[in-house]
Amino acid sequence: MNGELLAALVYTATVIAGSAAIYGILTAQSLLRLLVSIEVLFNVVVLTAAYIGVVASSGSKAGFYSVLLTVIILTIAEMAILLAIVVLIYRTRRTLAVKDLREAKG
Repeated sequence: MNGELLAALVYTATVIAGSAAIYGILTAQSLLRLLVSIEVLFNVVVLTAAYIGVVASSGSKAGFYSVLLTVIILTIAEMAILLAIVVLIYRTRRTLAVKDLREAKG
């Protein structure tokens, strides 16, 4: 596959996924939808960084892949912690609606 075509495809995918994630963040009615949208946006950033790292590194790529794997593992741990917090919020409030959670401040 041509390098310019691959770059255009990665760029298009990141723009579409990033736009969908930002739309999801702005219009989320549920806490779960908000967290999934944030996760998609974070994955767009990881995809972009991975592509830039692969294109920019001409020598050894082992260090770059180690950093990328570490970021992915930290993302998984972050989502597990956030999901546990969401479960606790649901157990106490019996709702995940963002509007109801905003009103329950204090």
